[in-house]
Amino acid sequence: MISDSLPPLLRGLGTTLILLTSALVVNVERTGTQAAEQAAWAQLAVKAEELARQDATGLDALAAEVRRLRLQLQENDLADEVFENPWFQWFGLLGTGLIAASFFVEWRLKRIIARAAQAAAPPA
Repeated sequence: MISDSLPPLLRGLGTTLILLTSALVVNVERTGTQAAEQAAWAQLAVKAEELARQDATGLDALAAEVRRLRLQLQENDLADEVFENPWFQWFGLLGTGLIAASFFVEWRLKRIIARAAQAAAPPA
């Protein structure tokens, strides 16, 4: 009868693995976004230095490059803004944690019930 408690245990372990992976992805995504933005600004600074060395037409090219990089940085659509929202991330992690906890509670209760049934059964 203890085998009846195995499926909730496996679901709980799987959901916990999803929770840990999600937390890792959130952490990596946050640091990755900052690094990408810093790289874009560094690229702009290098390009500005190159264009500043050129003649007056370089200023027009520099202005065009600045506009292009600003547009690239503003390409985030609504979905990206929602997924990058810390509240969305924290509530997602909290919800996954609650689901995992419910599976572990179900596993524990089924295990207790199975042991109680075994103890109450007449000896064979």
